[in-house]
Amino acid sequence: MNSEQIAQQLRLRRSLMATGAGFATSLVLGVAWSLGYVFWSSAEITAFILVGSLGHLFFPWLVYSQRNLKYADPSLTASQIGWHLAIGCYAMYAAPEIRSLLVINLLLIMLFAVFRFHPKRLPVLAMVLIAAYAMAVMAQLLFSPIAIHWPRESLTALVFVLAVIGISLLGGEIGGLRMALKSRNAHLAQAMQRIEEMAVTDELTGLYNRRHLMRILKRQKGLSDRGDYRFSIGFVDLDFFKQINDNYGHGVGDQALAAVAAEIRNSLRDVDYVARIGGEEFVVVLAQAAEPEALRIAERIRADIERMVIDLGDDHPSLRLTASIGIASYRPEEGVEDIMVRADRALYAAKECGRNCIIGETDLNNSAFPEQDRGRDDEQELGQVSAL
Repeated sequence: MNSEQIAQQLRLRRSLMATGAGFATSLVLGVAWSLGYVFWSSAEITAFILVGSLGHLFFPWLVYSQRNLKYADPSLTASQIGWHLAIGCYAMYAAPEIRSLLVINLLLIMLFAVFRFHPKRLPVLAMVLIAAYAMAVMAQLLFSPIAIHWPRESLTALVFVLAVIGISLLGGEIGGLRMALKSRNAHLAQAMQRIEEMAVTDELTGLYNRRHLMRILKRQKGLSDRGDYRFSIGFVDLDFFKQINDNYGHGVGDQALAAVAAEIRNSLRDVDYVARIGGEEFVVVLAQAAEPEALRIAERIRADIERMVIDLGDDHPSLRLTASIGIASYRPEEGVEDIMVRADRALYAAKECGRNCIIGETDLNNSAFPEQDRGRDDEQELGQVSAL
């Protein structure tokens, strides 16, 4: 279940709660009418309850049918408050004998708003509720034949105003805590995202690390084993990179690695992956690519690295690098480690062939390139990194 579905469930639950409060008002009016406190005819009380019920059910229906999502506020908070306020005001005007009971519905509106409105909007809503109560009293004074019992009305008004002010102040505190919690949750989500990124990426280059590379390869293997899907991997190793660290320091080496990582990422397709697995060695995972296509992509990577000019600032000369690449394509049902071993052997062969080249596994001659530990001591190699 995604976050939008969870939000919709929360909106539906709150809308149903508001609907329940509306039906409670209708129930109170029905009981009061049967006891003789509401001077409506049976047709009038039936029409009021019917119209009110349809209005109360309209908002949950909007949420359930997801039609609420086309509005700026999918929760429809202001609309629901407006509807319940209108129904409550008319009920207080038409049934003045139980107005002291019906004002509770206005307080429920205030409580409902506490969990949705910004704390700064609650005082405005409080004034609106007080004005609505005053309008109901004024309408009775002007249009109703029932006289106002001023001592009782004054006491009701005093309790109502104090209750609205109290809920507004308390709601402001609750709203402030809600906003603080929301901000803290946002910071926590950012921290969790950062932790997840750190768990799968190499801190220096921003590429995937070895752990996540293995997950990617297992997913690619699963796709290939289930159907017509091919993928290849390439081991990319920078030539004579140890000389950069020895001659210019590891800080310069880190700059060069970051620049090469960005270049490799730009050379790949959107569906491909690249990871740094240690030192100056990278692995590219080429989706839907058999060996011929993988060799073409590898050549693009090799040429792009060769064309690079790494500017290290005024204190150091600009550098040029080359890379050797070994390519292997996945064979159905083999293990992930098997394809990595074959790509590693192809890379070793590329190093033996003079570097700055690409070797595919089909080009390997086992007698010429025996399987062995690929420990390359750059201090004993004759080539050098170019400095401009």
